[in-house]
Amino acid sequence: MGLKIKTKTVETIRFKVRTIQRDIDGGRCGLISACMEKVAIERALRKFDPSGGDHRVKIDGGNFVFNLRGHRWRGFVPKAIKKMIIAYDHERPKQNKAQKLGQPFTSKIGPHEYTIEAHKQEKIQPFTRERQEQVNEARRRRVAEGRPDKQKYDLRYRVEGLGNV
Repeated sequence: MGLKIKTKTVETIRFKVRTIQRDIDGGRCGLISACMEKVAIERALRKFDPSGGDHRVKIDGGNFVFNLRGHRWRGFVPKAIKKMIIAYDHERPKQNKAQKLGQPFTSKIGPHEYTIEAHKQEKIQPFTRERQEQVNEARRRRVAEGRPDKQKYDLRYRVEGLGNV
């Protein structure tokens, strides 16, 4: 079998993300759904697509994924931001203590700005009714067998893959 060279076009977008103090104060350490960087990326995407609804931003393990204009986009988190995410997540005990005492939490992380680059992935296909029924049936079966439907999310999962930072 000989060597075969293939060329393909990859669509990419680059944009600036500003993480402001409100994102840091309102974020939750160790939670993928309330990460300060997730909130900042979502706000940046709203500039491009104001009526786009939820862009389903997810950031963990050195990658970020989001939906924009009917496609899924994926990219790598810059190394400096990985370090900030780890430092922010290590502040979870302090944040929980401040919340229990009813005091404001002050993070060591300050406002910052960075540029991310995302590559266009697959087109988003809406679920058909048959596919949704298939998923629901599989969920009911897992519950009946006693297996959890979703994996437990923890700090280890969040920073998995960031060992070289």
